[in-house]
Amino acid sequence: MAAVGDYFDTIAAGYDSFALRAMPRYEEMLGEIVRCLPDGPRDLLELGCGTGTLTAILMRRYPDAKLTAIDASAEMIETARERVPAKRVSFVVSLFEDLELPDASFDLIASNMSLHHIADKGPFYKRLRKAMRQGGSFIFGDELTGAIPRIAKLNWNGWLEFASRQGNLSEEEIARIIQHEREFDHYETLPDQIDLLSGAGFVSVDCVWRYLIYGVFLAQA
Repeated sequence: MAAVGDYFDTIAAGYDSFALRAMPRYEEMLGEIVRCLPDGPRDLLELGCGTGTLTAILMRRYPDAKLTAIDASAEMIETARERVPAKRVSFVVSLFEDLELPDASFDLIASNMSLHHIADKGPFYKRLRKAMRQGGSFIFGDELTGAIPRIAKLNWNGWLEFASRQGNLSEEEIARIIQHEREFDHYETLPDQIDLLSGAGFVSVDCVWRYLIYGVFLAQA
């Protein structure tokens, strides 16, 4: 598996604690994803299931639905399996770019803190749009960069201040995050993210929540 999966293999055991210490308002962001979930989808796709936090929420919210949960980290997938042993979930270890997605197969695609690993989002969003049924929803939380350089710097410094607080991240953890970002992450501005989704064929696109370097987006097929 690619190096991005290897990185998350090494932090899978402590990822839930890490997320709370590394991301300000992480639970609020997750709550916004949940708030915007639609009623009634039967076939779900989760991109970057990690340790299964959102997976478990989706299974509780949609007790009759089937979910395909994807992650590049085999260790993350194993943790998610333990948390969500439901037979209605199919876990798949894969890079997003390697996925084979049948046309018109999903009513809901959801993701949290994963899509910034995709370098060329435009073609990928088009593949997701083709894989969605008419009227379906694509909901995701992810990292952003600022469209205005001064604001981008303010937002980054806001994250750094949070991460550096006592009880959050060590200097070593912060350095590792920054190194990972340089190697694997690809951020979009909010306007570019909306343009990419609209260009992929989603008919309605909105940013429903934003704080510092994080945002939650909703796109309708």
